[in-house]
Amino acid sequence: MGRKPRIQYYGAIYHLIQKGRNGNKIFLDDADKSYLLELINESKEAKGFRIFAFVIMDNCYHLLMQTLNIPISNIMHYINSKYARYYNRKYNKTGRVFHERYKSTLIQDDRFIMPIVKYIHRYPVETGLCHSTEEYKWSSDVFYRVNMESVVNIEYILNMFSINRIEARKEYREYMEKEEDWDPINKSSIIGTDEFVHRMQGKDRTSLDKLLRKCCPTEEEFNLIKRGSRERYLTNFKVEYISIAKKEGYTYKEIGENIGISGAAARSLVLGDK
Repeated sequence: MGRKPRIQYYGAIYHLIQKGRNGNKIFLDDADKSYLLELINESKEAKGFRIFAFVIMDNCYHLLMQTLNIPISNIMHYINSKYARYYNRKYNKTGRVFHERYKSTLIQDDRFIMPIVKYIHRYPVETGLCHSTEEYKWSSDVFYRVNMESVVNIEYILNMFSINRIEARKEYREYMEKEEDWDPINKSSIIGTDEFVHRMQGKDRTSLDKLLRKCCPTEEEFNLIKRGSRERYLTNFKVEYISIAKKEGYTYKEIGENIGISGAAARSLVLGDK
């Protein structure tokens, strides 16, 4: 039986876990962990994604990532293949370094992100490596505590607490100490509302015409778009339709064909490509 394809769309947020092959240690010293961080930062600049949290352990690493234009599979292959070459060269080894397939959990939106951030940052504590998140230096917790925007996009998470940065950091520290009442790692590969999970699994997917009607103020705009009208005032309705259709799991090709344009044109509209 073939592998189930990963769900991917513009702006998707994932909790990613990559383990060493057979559970082996793959980061044997601080230089190895530092090199992985360099690769993440390098690929972030090259491939345009966002990192909200990370932790690097001896035998695995976790990322909380939002993808934009580049698929998650492309990003992970870039990071893992480069690290594997570095590791095998440094330790005079051959063969696979990582477990064949990384685990990815799709997260619906902001409502479900904070417990994942906490899980990642507290992972060294829960595994007995240290007594507090502050003690472990190979996680992104420190970036939030010292207010440093670098490899991690701290603004996105801190703004969920408060737009006042001092207050946000205070609330972040308090949140890290509170007990969480659920373990995100034991959830399915999709975290969100029942409606979102069913939609991402392809169950009861809303029709494209119904999505288009939802974005149009009247039937007149709906009919104009369906007939391929290029009236400028219709652009915002088209962009909204393409955006929500992507979140429903439709491809740009399917979305475009429904309104008489190519998949490339649909993608260009919503992403603002020149």
